[in-house]
Amino acid sequence: TSQNSEVLFRFCMIAVEAGDESILPVVVKFITSQGRMKFVRPLYRALFHSEMGRDIAVSTFLENKDFYHPIAAKMVASDLDTTKSEEKRALFDCLASKLKEPFVIGGIAALSAAIGIALLRGKRH
Repeated sequence: TSQNSEVLFRFCMIAVEAGDESILPVVVKFITSQGRMKFVRPLYRALFHSEMGRDIAVSTFLENKDFYHPIAAKMVASDLDTTKSEEKRALFDCLASKLKEPFVIGGIAALSAAIGIALLRGKRH
């Protein structure tokens, strides 16, 4: 493995995205010995979104979260929060399906017009 963090990071990202399970020990060693958010956060995200690395990403982070700078730990924790992202996705899907209905589109148009008129009236006074 390379001693150059930039090279090692890019190699690990490519390998994780390609689904190469043999890279997992190298990635875990890298993200637990190198605390820069520049490298750690994208690797955790890539692991989390891969089939092979989801559980490893969560368990590795939980074991090592005190090693990282508090801001980096908070950002990675938010990236690995599955309930939040799944709830947002479900809400977005629900809203997107509702927005396609003609009555909703008409209601939004009417509401927008009413807000615009109220704002214009407010500027006159």
